[in-house]
Amino acid sequence: MRVFMIGRDYQATDIDVADAARRFMAWLTGAANPALTEIIQRWLWQPPDAGGLGALAESNDDVALLRAELVTRWQRATRAPGEGDPR
Repeated sequence: MRVFMIGRDYQATDIDVADAARRFMAWLTGAANPALTEIIQRWLWQPPDAGGLGALAESNDDVALLRAELVTRWQRATRAPGEGDPR
């Protein structure tokens, strides 16, 4: 994939798509990143006919539990075959 790097005078460079996807998911699911929480909240609040759940979480704890479950499932799905459970 060819992209233009900001901060490097917008020079074209090639990037490894798999590595970029891995790094993006690590960033998105990182505990310090509020982006995934915002995405979950927007999905919850969207009406079902727009692809959302059409619900309001009772508390921030409910969103945090859903976030933790999503991160855990993503980590399991991306684990290499034969790689053990890190727990």
